[in-house]
Amino acid sequence: MISYLRRLINKFANAFCGIAYGLKHDRSIGFQCLIGAAVLLFGGLYGFTLSEWLFILLLICLVIAAEFFNSAIEKCVDLISPQYNELAKIIKDYGAAAVLVVSLAALLAGLLILKGALR
Repeated sequence: MISYLRRLINKFANAFCGIAYGLKHDRSIGFQCLIGAAVLLFGGLYGFTLSEWLFILLLICLVIAAEFFNSAIEKCVDLISPQYNELAKIIKDYGAAAVLVVSLAALLAGLLILKGALR
């Protein structure tokens, strides 16, 4: 049981190290976190319902998670293909496109929630 708890604690420690590294070394992750914080602060000015807040939190976390996945993909591609490679570029572009799709969906959903809150 003790070894299981140690492994579990190590997994959480590794995850927090990943968050800290991403915030410190990756401008895109930092930017998405800053935008997420701004949305939360801005959202505090409006009377969102519980379900609206849950949806906003879910979307913020989804965008940030997508950025972490994209950064992990980019690091893997850089490790495997340090020189320029057209296929490596396409892989990185796919990752960036995924972040863009999630970010645009979050923006649209946020605007719809805001429109409803302003009525």
